Amino acid sequence: MNKYMSAAGLAGLDQNDYEDLYRIVEKDPDLYIEASYIEGKEYDERLIELTKYIAPNIGITLRGFLDRDDQFIRQLAFPVIKINEPVSKKYKRISPLKNEPAALTRSDFPTLGCSLYSYVQNLYEVSDGEELSSLTNATWKGIGISALSSAGMILLPMGKSENKELRAIEGKRNRLKKELFNGNDDAYEQLTLTEMQIYTTIDKRVKKNGIYGVISTTLMPRGVEEDMYYCIGQIEEISSSKIPLTEQIVYHFLLSCCGIRFCVSINKDTLIGEPEVGRRFKGIVWMQSRIFA
Repeated sequence: MNKYMSAAGLAGLDQNDYEDLYRIVEKDPDLYIEASYIEGKEYDERLIELTKYIAPNIGITLRGFLDRDDQFIRQLAFPVIKINEPVSKKYKRISPLKNEPAALTRSDFPTLGCSLYSYVQNLYEVSDGEELSSLTNATWKGIGISALSSAGMILLPMGKSENKELRAIEGKRNRLKKELFNGNDDAYEQLTLTEMQIYTTIDKRVKKNGIYGVISTTLMPRGVEEDMYYCIGQIEEISSSKIPLTEQIVYHFLLSCCGIRFCVSINKDTLIGEPEVGRRFKGIVWMQSRIFA
């Protein structure tokens, strides 16, 4: 995940610098999570997650295990954005990744139109050493989400007068999606007709104003990596952190995107444009989640 270390304000570090940072995390973590033993091997392993915050909202997490000599063996290292509260309380599922001690959560948001997959920050806290395959059908109390972006740009807001017609149709579509989501099969036909109406309206707008004059927000899957998304979201709040280790500035944007609110963090050096509340952020984001068990 070194690509997103730069998003956490650690751009320009070489491998030796990262190893020095990892040793600091191992020696003095802010969060230490030890899961249960894994049995059935030559010797029992204790699964470990260590997190050290390098800024109030930004941390580095190491995931690995203790060997028979109680030495920590690192398997993964990745940046995390602190998540304080859940945004969803329904339909959480966890899917293990192959060839690494990691997993994705899946949450269904009616306004998004597809399942949202995100990389689990606190895997060993909720799994407690169980085989990840046994957690596939687990349901949790809540899930909070955040994101990191390695590069992005600021877009101007859309004109409110131009959005009025489209917002009215989208509002109708969102209501129908919620009805369908709650089991009302009769809403399917009305939803199909509404989608056709939206397509016609958008087609006319694209020809007149271009694609960014039509799409106000979007969160669209990107490629085969399920936790990577194309994101356009409206900025509701802006804050920043200075990383003492590198003196780099990281912006934190609270975005409203497809009816979901979450924080996106990005290195100031990789952001094009001047961020302001009301403007839009556009970029590729790596979605993360914290499970509230």
